[in-house]
Amino acid sequence: MLLTPKNLAQLTVLVALFCSSAARAVTVSPMQVEMTSAGSRNHATVAVVNNSTLPLPIEAVIQRMSLDENGKAQTAKASDDFLVMPPQVLIAPGATQNFRIQWLGEPMIDTSQSFYIFFNQVPLKPSPGQSAVQVVMSMGVMVNVAPPQGSPQLQVVETGITTDAKGKRHPTVTVQNPTRIHALLPQSTIRLTSGNWSQTLQSGLLSEQIGTGLVQPGQRRRFVLPVDLPQGVTSVQASIDMSTRK
Repeated sequence: MLLTPKNLAQLTVLVALFCSSAARAVTVSPMQVEMTSAGSRNHATVAVVNNSTLPLPIEAVIQRMSLDENGKAQTAKASDDFLVMPPQVLIAPGATQNFRIQWLGEPMIDTSQSFYIFFNQVPLKPSPGQSAVQVVMSMGVMVNVAPPQGSPQLQVVETGITTDAKGKRHPTVTVQNPTRIHALLPQSTIRLTSGNWSQTLQSGLLSEQIGTGLVQPGQRRRFVLPVDLPQGVTSVQASIDMSTRK
């Protein structure tokens, strides 16, 4: 069949709908895991639910992860620091599979380490003489492993103002983690000031609007804060208070 622009648009919509339906066929919880390299928190459980009407073959793949200042992730092959059980499984329709994640690396690591555990759908082999297009899913769970002792800190090193596509202005804050323990921005309170104007961002709002907010040991991260600045504010100052301890 000749693909005209109209047919191509229709095909694109069908593929998008199929992918959206496939994504809803599996849920993974939690999407973020906090562990320590020793003690009672050196293991965790992740649940994968097959909401579809077909069996779901899943395998667990571990990748080491790092973030740049803008939050872009880079991954690399991880060593055998984790035991994931089961490593591969066929989940029945409507069933839930619990994956146990156990840290096997050095129990007294010097600095926090971050990983993604990807739960990948394994493509099924088509029957002889048949061909099919398969859409496979991959769901990534962030896993942070910290030393058994220590507390994170965040220091504000720069502030600014940015304008979004709708013309609204938002404050930006660049923070640095000087410790060997990874820091999570939503575990803090941020106070913004400018002249007579001020606003305080609590942990709940930061978690909802920013997400994980991971700042790795010795690294910086720049965040756009969920605040619409008044017209008269041309510069901002920021202070940060971390009250949660590892």
